[in-house]
Amino acid sequence: MSRNLWVTYLFIRALSRKGVVEVGKEVEAAVDANLRQRAKEKELVEIEELINGWIGDATLLQTKVMPLADAKRAGAIAMFGEKYGEQSMASGAQVSDTSTLVHSPSALKTVQCTCCRGSRCIHGAMWRIEAVAGDAFIEYVNARDNHMRQLCSTLKVKAEEVTTRVEALLEELRMTRNEVSAVRAKAAVYKASVMAGNAFPVGTSKKIRVLVESMDDIDADSLKSAAEYLIDTLQDPAAVILGSCPSEEKVSLVAAFTPGVVDLGIQAGKFIGPIAKLCGGGGGGRPNFAQAGGRKPENLSGALEKARESLLPFYLKKQAEISYSLLA
Repeated sequence: MSRNLWVTYLFIRALSRKGVVEVGKEVEAAVDANLRQRAKEKELVEIEELINGWIGDATLLQTKVMPLADAKRAGAIAMFGEKYGEQSMASGAQVSDTSTLVHSPSALKTVQCTCCRGSRCIHGAMWRIEAVAGDAFIEYVNARDNHMRQLCSTLKVKAEEVTTRVEALLEELRMTRNEVSAVRAKAAVYKASVMAGNAFPVGTSKKIRVLVESMDDIDADSLKSAAEYLIDTLQDPAAVILGSCPSEEKVSLVAAFTPGVVDLGIQAGKFIGPIAKLCGGGGGGRPNFAQAGGRKPENLSGALEKARESLLPFYLKKQAEISYSLLA
């Protein structure tokens, strides 16, 4: 019976104490087990400490052959139940005590013998937790140590300062992104103010002002800011449809309607959906404001033209319905 298999037994025993293990097995240089929920980082540390504590205690192991049912009652873990006959070993031979599970006599003094590599979702609500032991553990720790050395060299800090340095860099990045977003939003609003004069009237008696424009490569958030500015600027009733291509394979669309348009029964969320489909996407939102996206930038021009053409009959139909209801 291999050392790694014994570590598997200890691994499953530790997980059983948590009440989350489904099934475990030995996988070459590693062991794994399926869980019903994702293991937290604190739980992984506790599992490592528990297993390595057993190994460090040099617990004596004895072989006892007994009926399978008695072995289970004694606490044996039948991980491979289908392989057992009527007689089973409650504990095993070939390993005199748990301290021999380390890579070498001195390994326990310098490193832990078992390390949980983490948990990952395999399907549905099932998670898999993996661990390494023995030679694989030494290789794993050495590789992780090399990564840390490279990180320290790149950041020019000591190992204990890496977390603080990374957090500071992330905060700087967050602030920079916010500043860039603010500048982009201002640029989009300025461009929208120039476009406001392109709004055209639609309808006969009660006309609405319609603006359908492409804003080139403006991102979705800036496009939203531009639409909000226009809908606040144009006289009610007004409808604004804007589109952009933030990247080579991305389309952003926004539809914003004033209360006067919404009162006619024309909803932004329902209107923008079919337009977005022309760009290979979809979307929706509130009656007065909706966002959508797509994956075909080459279709944006045609989609905006369709929006422009659709608003007139759509508006006239709604206006006619309202007039008919008033006459009735």
